[in-house]
Amino acid sequence: MVECSNCNSVVNKSDIFCSNCGLNLLTNTVVSQAREVIDKPMDLDIDSITRFQRLEAQIESLQDIPQELGQQRTYLNNMNNSLTTAQGRLRDLADQRKKEHRDVEKLEKMSVTSFMARVKGKKEQQLEKEKLEYFDALNKEEAAAKETQKLTTLITQTQEQVNQLEDLVREKRNLEKELKELIHEVCEGVADPIEDKIEKRLVSLENEIGPITNHRSRIFRAKNHLEHAIDDLNFALNALNSASGYSTWDTFFGGGMFVDSIKHSKMSEARNRVHNAQYSLQQARHEYPDMPYLGGAHVEELSFFWDGFMDNIFSDFSSRGKIHKSRDSVRQALHDASNALNWLETKLNNVNQQFTNLNQQIEERRKDLFVERKRMISDAITKQKAGS
Repeated sequence: MVECSNCNSVVNKSDIFCSNCGLNLLTNTVVSQAREVIDKPMDLDIDSITRFQRLEAQIESLQDIPQELGQQRTYLNNMNNSLTTAQGRLRDLADQRKKEHRDVEKLEKMSVTSFMARVKGKKEQQLEKEKLEYFDALNKEEAAAKETQKLTTLITQTQEQVNQLEDLVREKRNLEKELKELIHEVCEGVADPIEDKIEKRLVSLENEIGPITNHRSRIFRAKNHLEHAIDDLNFALNALNSASGYSTWDTFFGGGMFVDSIKHSKMSEARNRVHNAQYSLQQARHEYPDMPYLGGAHVEELSFFWDGFMDNIFSDFSSRGKIHKSRDSVRQALHDASNALNWLETKLNNVNQQFTNLNQQIEERRKDLFVERKRMISDAITKQKAGS
């Protein structure tokens, strides 16, 4: 277990994303490992062979950085799209909250005579109902505001990661340029046909593995999001099972306000976890749109006014029906997510096999290129010493 560098939440070492704030943990690891290699100071008095070996090691540590940069740019674009959607939802909920507040103020100012002329029932009960609807709208707006803030923070952190990766890509290009200049200087511009052949084959293999690496990373990311969604859905299902038990007690044994409060608390827990799961499912679809259908889950709203103040057999059965409907929705979403996860794992096994085969060929060609370049430099130095 380790801590997320953004929110300090405890996460598994194998996690790609932080389950709390959504930060890409893998990118931080890639950047820090690359920095450890390339930031080591190089002695200017070292011989050409040692300098060559150091440059090769530094370039090797940056081989995966361009691919990581492309994936993070895609992730950042997805986050910006999600933020636009969340901001629109927040504006809609703010309008709804203002409307509910106006309804409360209007009812508070209305005389009993005017109220009786317009609606049936007691003014106090209707006012309590309007207040509950207002507080419900307020809670939804606050939840949406938190989601928007969370996305805004995540986008800032992801942009910082993109900036770090862009810096590393520039450093990789500079190191590659320095390596070519070293070889050209030591070998006095004499080309080596064996080196050219190996380098061309290496470039071809790297171009071939690029899309496979990207495909593999997309599956990894989608799989990680699905696993977080399944955890949240399982928690929500347990909360709904508990709410169902309290509902049965309330219906047949008369639980009263105490049981109603617990039941509503469990529904609220389930709703919050389903909201988190929906976000993870959305990110999984962004990462891998070709995966099997992912149905969303929905937790029904229980009216505390109807269930608590108007407590009777009809309100109890109405609440039970909503709980069972919510539970069926979560179960179906959990079934869909589990099927998609199994499908992704099969897909990942196939892609991993392709990746492993190509990566093995690339490693062999890199070793061949390293040996050939080292031979070129050694031979050039030997000739220079013999000539002097």
